[in-house]
Amino acid sequence: MYEVPSEGFYTTEAVTDHAIAFLKDTVAASPFFLYLAYNAPHYPLQAREEDVAEYRGRYLEGWDQLRTDRHRRQLEMGLLPEKWSLSPRPESALDWATLDDAARDREDFKMATYAAMVDVLDRNIGRVVDTLRELRQLDDTLILFLSDNGACPFDRTRGGDLSPWDPASYWCYHEAWANACNTPLRLYKQNQHEGGISTPLIAHWPAGLKDPGRIDRGVGHLFDIKATLRELADLPPAPDRGRSFAPILGGDAPPPETRPLFFQFKKNRAVRDGRWKLVARHQGTWELYDLEADRTELHDLARAQPARVVAMARAWYDWAQDVGIGKKTRAPLENEPTGIHDE
Repeated sequence: MYEVPSEGFYTTEAVTDHAIAFLKDTVAASPFFLYLAYNAPHYPLQAREEDVAEYRGRYLEGWDQLRTDRHRRQLEMGLLPEKWSLSPRPESALDWATLDDAARDREDFKMATYAAMVDVLDRNIGRVVDTLRELRQLDDTLILFLSDNGACPFDRTRGGDLSPWDPASYWCYHEAWANACNTPLRLYKQNQHEGGISTPLIAHWPAGLKDPGRIDRGVGHLFDIKATLRELADLPPAPDRGRSFAPILGGDAPPPETRPLFFQFKKNRAVRDGRWKLVARHQGTWELYDLEADRTELHDLARAQPARVVAMARAWYDWAQDVGIGKKTRAPLENEPTGIHDE
């Protein structure tokens, strides 16, 4: 059994300790399900001094260069098609060239801390994998790894005079680094643009994956995970919108996405229907994108396709009413297809 540490601890490691204890107590007796929800690398940015030191100086070229380098590597690795252009740094984000040496060093310090948190996370996932291997369960265990949202642009740093290995510290990075973290997508956590809602899903399952190393660009949603696990466990489908991606794990091509997917967070909203996505931020004007041609959402087609905007906006409003978030919304008007707002 796992015991809560009586003295200081690093949360990522403590969560892993608990997970390993669970595996050792459970795996020998029965099939298991482990939901391992790390908080890292969410803010506050905190890491041990020796881990931060490993990354100091690696970010002194700045966020623009980092974003350019990452985009180049994504293309070289085949993660992205070249037709999806790199979105520019927004005007609201700082220009690295305007920073003096002291400010650049401080920014490097932030990202070195963030990188250290990712490093520690990686090492601890490795501990879980090693435990499954020791228990002879790794080959037959499906591991799904994903994040909940895109990078966060909100700099809520306080007590900035404290080092990030001080438990009382509370560091955050800001929009310019978030823009680099979301390469090549636009916008951030809370927004319903791709930089806010699009994250990769990594699957590892030696005994079950028929085409390991494959990259699929099919569309999925978080609630598909439950449908997938139920199918793999030979349970009947749940009465919800989830769609199993077990056939993809078995080597099949992803089927066309025929269901509309709806999104809403605070005043940010979207609907995706096949290749088309209608999205608005901060209670603003609807934007329309063809995600097959323009995944980075740089070419708004709303004015060119007003009928599609009206139809998709109506679908979003109907969904909002159905799920109880549309009490203060009004239906879109035919004569304002690119300017539909909540009241």
